[in-house]
Amino acid sequence: MSATALIVIDMLNSYDHEDAELLLPLVRTVLPRVISLIDRARRSDTEVIYVNGNFGLWRSHHDELLDAVLSGPHGDLVEPVRPE
Repeated sequence: MSATALIVIDMLNSYDHEDAELLLPLVRTVLPRVISLIDRARRSDTEVIYVNGNFGLWRSHHDELLDAVLSGPHGDLVEPVRPE
């Protein structure tokens, strides 16, 4: 394992909130680069760590969060960066 890690922050998002319309164009702009970084990290056995706000649901399981965001209105933005 590498001595470095890639930290992916707040990319697992439901986009079902009041700031979503402002956020969506920015996410679409950076998404290709984030996908590229994740792919490079995985190919080089670099740890990919996901950090996400959990909308106050601090006791929920990560699979529940992932299912919710993938089935949300913009799951297509989450699918390419989802954890393995």
